[in-house]
Amino acid sequence: MRHRLLLAVPFIFACAKGETPPADSAAMAAAPAALTEADVSGTWSGTLMPEGSDSVLGNWTVNIGGGTFRLTTKENPADTVTGTYVLDADSSRYSAGPHADKSMGGAIVTDAGTTRFSGNQIMGTGAVRLAAKPDSVLLRYHFTGTKTP
Repeated sequence: MRHRLLLAVPFIFACAKGETPPADSAAMAAAPAALTEADVSGTWSGTLMPEGSDSVLGNWTVNIGGGTFRLTTKENPADTVTGTYVLDADSSRYSAGPHADKSMGGAIVTDAGTTRFSGNQIMGTGAVRLAAKPDSVLLRYHFTGTKTP
């Protein structure tokens, strides 16, 4: 019985139709161009909102270039944070090491997230964590902004 089945396998493959599968249009779509320093460098301004809300927590301005950034908040209270970023295909990943956050009573925190750039628009998401307890998220947020000419 086993031998008969083995003899049938080549016959099955020989009789199978040689159809070309339909092209996957999503796979054929062009991948977004990788970001360059020229795409992200400059001064950007925008608003910060808590995750899942459009209530504005504050306004900010950030100077980006050469793998570093300097973010300044304008109120609640005014503050400055510096950090680094890495370009990653069509987005960037950023982080700010331990620093005292005035809006959180001076708690020592870290900040990290992902940013997307599209022309003169910037948007992204991130999280603020206690530096001493990296698994403790104090705030998840999203932001939007535009490039300052």
